[in-house]
Amino acid sequence: MHALDPSAIPTQAAVEVAEDVVRKLLEKLADENNGAYPESIAFTLWGTDNIKTYGESLAQVLALVGVRPVADSLGRVNKVELIPLEKLGRPRVDVVVSCSGVFRDLFINQMNLMDRGIKLAAEADEPLEMNFIRKHAIEQAEELNVSLREAACRVFSNSAGSYSANVGLAIENGGWEDESQLQEQFLTRKGFAFNADKPGMMEQQAD
Repeated sequence: MHALDPSAIPTQAAVEVAEDVVRKLLEKLADENNGAYPESIAFTLWGTDNIKTYGESLAQVLALVGVRPVADSLGRVNKVELIPLEKLGRPRVDVVVSCSGVFRDLFINQMNLMDRGIKLAAEADEPLEMNFIRKHAIEQAEELNVSLREAACRVFSNSAGSYSANVGLAIENGGWEDESQLQEQFLTRKGFAFNADKPGMMEQQAD
């Protein structure tokens, strides 16, 4: 059993471990790609994993974006701050985050933190070659004719009360004919975007 205060996630220790993991990962990927950093990385966040590690994988998402969680005097993490590029020393990496239904239920405030941090990066007046979140959000805003903040939604999960993509179940039961059906099922089940600008709502993304 693991007892924790969800409002204190991620802890400072988890942030320090996550920043070290992200640094080593990006160094490895850059070495394998002639010094170029990845522009996007996909994440799946699980409830149990973040309970056991006090938010390490959540903190990895924030570290990739180049934002740091800020705790208040009681240890509650309720805001994020942008790490200056001069201190970050690398581009901000775009992320796409798929949260499990349990993570959504337990850590809705942390989904809020991620969304706010990602949008903070998207709105930062920085060179696009050093801010892949902003680069992609601008492109998507123009393509979809939406605002920059709406285009910067990167945190997804099931609709309220729903769990799992059920792709494994479909495969096990043989209820599919080609991969496109499985892809469509995943997007239909897990394609609900969290938007801190619209509290209490999970909006399904058609594109």
